Amino acid sequence: MNGFLSRIISLILVFFMLILAPLVNSYCVTEMENRRQLLNEVTYFLDVVTDKKSVTNDDLNEFYMKVSSYGMVLDVQVNRLVKTATRESDGTVNITYISADNISLLNQRDVVQIKLKEKSESAYQKILNIFLGIEDEHYSLTMAKMVH
Repeated sequence: MNGFLSRIISLILVFFMLILAPLVNSYCVTEMENRRQLLNEVTYFLDVVTDKKSVTNDDLNEFYMKVSSYGMVLDVQVNRLVKTATRESDGTVNITYISADNISLLNQRDVVQIKLKEKSESAYQKILNIFLGIEDEHYSLTMAKMVH
């Protein structure tokens, strides 16, 4: 009985070591590369938009296309934040940023904010959840840059 039990355990370990571990590693590497590429795309878009001080529909469409090309289902929000100052009755000034509806023309000191949030579970997250019981959070990224 001991020989049979040890063979079953060794087969299970072989399955984990030769099949499951490389599969998880492969999906992990792909997931991390996609996240790094998304970070690069967002950084590039923010640099281009803040340098030329305008956002066209072509810019947005190209950005959405590049972001969706990495295989992740993402909710993308591009916001223009306008600096607003209000004076209180005691004389203090509160400065806040308010989201503007029109993002096509950017003024100096406006902030362009991009939010990415993953809407579905990737293959890597599914494998981690099913086999290892680890629930990885959905990917989210928020970046902003001020127009100079």
